[in-house]
Amino acid sequence: MAYPALAEKNVTPVFDEMINQKLLKNNIFSFYLTSKQAEGAGMKSNLTFGYYDKEYFKGEMAWNDVKYKYMFGVQLDDILFNDKSTGVCKDRPEGKPCLITFDSGTSLMSVPKFATKNFVEHGIPTSNFVKRCKNAKEFGDMSLVIGGKKYTLSNDEWMFPEQKPSLSQGGNTMKFNMGPLGPQIMTQIDSKSEIWDENRPFENEWNQVEADVEADINRHKKTKGEVEGGKGDMACASTIMTMDISKEMFLVGDVFMRKFYTVFDRDNDRVGLAEAITNDKLKATAAKV
Repeated sequence: MAYPALAEKNVTPVFDEMINQKLLKNNIFSFYLTSKQAEGAGMKSNLTFGYYDKEYFKGEMAWNDVKYKYMFGVQLDDILFNDKSTGVCKDRPEGKPCLITFDSGTSLMSVPKFATKNFVEHGIPTSNFVKRCKNAKEFGDMSLVIGGKKYTLSNDEWMFPEQKPSLSQGGNTMKFNMGPLGPQIMTQIDSKSEIWDENRPFENEWNQVEADVEADINRHKKTKGEVEGGKGDMACASTIMTMDISKEMFLVGDVFMRKFYTVFDRDNDRVGLAEAITNDKLKATAAKV
């Protein structure tokens, strides 16, 4: 469904075939994604071709020009936690702006390595860097500023619930489960992952970027020794994972797209975003019970 630049050589993407055959009045496709909870209340996910449906969102559609015709990359201005700027997109090198794309086939959010370094410096847990915490709520909401507009995910939409820091199967894995927010999303923290009290060598491919991250984590450590769960300490991880894709783009998947109705407009090379009506309907349904 992305641009031809992402396709295999000599292969025409499905949507481009539809464009070439003039099957649609408007070359648009739109996603309305819901959780299992919403599906249980009769709100089914859908994908529409040729139009977008105002029944599924509230307010006005905000349009963002595609800056990179690969995976619908649009301008990302900033990322905020607890309404405080991380400055992650500030002072980017010439010709390397922050770009973000939207992928219905991905559950978690991915960020490039430079962003992971920034988040760790700001004390933000990721799926790679588990942080000591008392409660996941302490990390607040996360807002993506796209085209000058804030798109906010509540704490339980981007954080895994906190858990006791115990490693299963002989210390090999720690799993975090998103629970009822949708499909069972699991992140696996293996023995090479950075947990607040562990010292481990970084893999070669991370090079200096990850070495800088390790140094920052070490500066913020409060205790030494093995990972333990005593004295009320909990482990916190989030749905943010590290992955460098083309142009160091940020990527949000269905965790974001369940909250925001998303329109891909190939006629005008733009992406539309608007808050989906799902949460309002769920609240109305709960009020009737």
